[in-house]
Amino acid sequence: MIMKNSYYSSILIIPFLILSTGCSTSNDSGECSSFLECLDGTYWTPNDNQSIWTFNNNENGAYLEVYIAGYNCYTYENNFIVNAEFKYQTKLNLSEDFNGSNWFYSIINDSVIEKSKSTGGSTSYFYKTDESFLDELLELDECD
Repeated sequence: MIMKNSYYSSILIIPFLILSTGCSTSNDSGECSSFLECLDGTYWTPNDNQSIWTFNNNENGAYLEVYIAGYNCYTYENNFIVNAEFKYQTKLNLSEDFNGSNWFYSIINDSVIEKSKSTGGSTSYFYKTDESFLDELLELDECD
């Protein structure tokens, strides 16, 4: 009889443990839930390495900053300076209006982002880079 009661107790405890660990509301996995959150503080450059792009998890602020290499100088731009307007984001995409067109940024994988015009015809790719490239660029003066 004692063995039978402990068997039933074990059967009741196991589902309880599965439910209590499986229904945890905290997200300790390190996973992100939005494009800007996933790319926050990362650095990206096109194939020509003439600019460095960084995304910030701040859709109401400077969510995108660009540092463009010049002749022994750099130019700084962000979404406010160029009048880009944040539209929406998902985990893998961001949409903005810029210069009369709608642009989509898409995470292809951990090291590649695609930027494309919603009407087509203008696609570019950005590759994850190290912050040291930005540090080197910032050693130059800002262009006039």
